[in-house]
Amino acid sequence: MVQPFRLQSDEGLPIRGDVDAPARGPVVVCVHGFKGFKDWGFWPETARRLSGAGYSVIRFNFSHAGVGEDRESFSEASLFESGTYSAEVADLRRVLAGVEAGELPLADRMDASRIGLLGHSRGSISTLAVAASGEFSVRSVVLWNPVARVLWWDEGQRRQWREKGFWEVVNTRTRQVFRVSTALLDDAEKNQEALDPVGNAGRLETPLLAVVAQEDESVPPESGIRLARAIPAGSASFVEIPRTGHTFGAVHPFAGATAALEEALRAAREHFDRTLGGAR
Repeated sequence: MVQPFRLQSDEGLPIRGDVDAPARGPVVVCVHGFKGFKDWGFWPETARRLSGAGYSVIRFNFSHAGVGEDRESFSEASLFESGTYSAEVADLRRVLAGVEAGELPLADRMDASRIGLLGHSRGSISTLAVAASGEFSVRSVVLWNPVARVLWWDEGQRRQWREKGFWEVVNTRTRQVFRVSTALLDDAEKNQEALDPVGNAGRLETPLLAVVAQEDESVPPESGIRLARAIPAGSASFVEIPRTGHTFGAVHPFAGATAALEEALRAAREHFDRTLGGAR
């Protein structure tokens, strides 16, 4: 059973999401990456697989994702262009607060004492920041092709960004060109320590699994290795999937699970089963 929900962000913006909870079980919250959204490619299939295994799965769009009511179009370009890492951290906190307060649909089917986070790419920044805070009952973390730093632009790129007042980002699927404001850069510089994925991984008290694609064209596989090595001994595991890229071969619209995505799903499911106690 899938039910939609809407929460309000700290900025008063909508956080749109879905809950897929067939029976009472641990909660898994899916955290999308840059230019991603809850209905992109592999996310609905990921939710279907995990909910079929007894988990209460939550997918949501960050308030600055840029995707509007139709769930597909980047119709809120100005929001996308003004998004920051810290806003994403706040949004994830808001969703988890909603889970623990029983605000979401199908709350009676969620065991809010056992929460897992599944973050992809840039979603790993907010995932690790929130998990490391100890604020919620996060007992397990899985990262797919995670980033290991928030300031990945060199000095020349940052200077040019500030001179122009924006950084152009092309969405190859929709052919839209976004002008990302300096708010993202300001946030990364000002809050680098608090947002730092490696630092937050080192403070993590929950088991972590990093799954990386050997031929990732967007994020170096070494990022996942750095994060796994930062975790206290015995609390981290690492899986590298050969001959695949940043989305494990998945596309949008979704055209079916690839062998690489099947491997990523299997690894995530096994990690959650082991660390969340499975559905019961």
